[in-house]
Amino acid sequence: MSVFYFIGVYFLGIIFAGACLDKVRKQTAHVQQMNAYRLLPPSFTAPMFYLFLFVELVCTAGLFLWNMSLVPAIGLIALLCIYTGAVMFNLLRGHRDISCGCGGLLENERLHWGIVIRNVLMLSLVIGLFYAHAYVDTIPWHVNIICFLIAVAVCFIIAISQEIMLFKRKWMDQFDMKNGSIEGDKMK
Repeated sequence: MSVFYFIGVYFLGIIFAGACLDKVRKQTAHVQQMNAYRLLPPSFTAPMFYLFLFVELVCTAGLFLWNMSLVPAIGLIALLCIYTGAVMFNLLRGHRDISCGCGGLLENERLHWGIVIRNVLMLSLVIGLFYAHAYVDTIPWHVNIICFLIAVAVCFIIAISQEIMLFKRKWMDQFDMKNGSIEGDKMK
């Protein structure tokens, strides 16, 4: 059980570390994405962005330093609930044509119900790992490294699958089905 616990903790740590790095690199874009949700007055968006970013950084550091202890668990549960609520609210009002603003591996160009399902699954993982935290035994450092590498491999698989889906979407978009012709076909 300890091995699965550490794989889960490292997986969440890598996911949120990637999201934090993406948000730090593209601060202006992420503030604009938060404005696109139209949930906060524009004057509150930037301060809330920095507050969310700070909480993500603290939680990410906490995951790698103390595993799924109280601070990372509460922070991640709060963030995931806020993010999921914002996405659901916009989906329910038909506002889908904005980027989710998740950053990193989790970024999506449009809002969809899959984001809500993904966030609920991540929320379940956080709660499960927090519950298991008290019962987990320490493991040797070399097993810990293997757990980390497995989490990295899972993240690589996610990244590759996203690239494949993006390639497939672009490939399908090259066909113009309006007039029954393929884009670039000059025959009339």
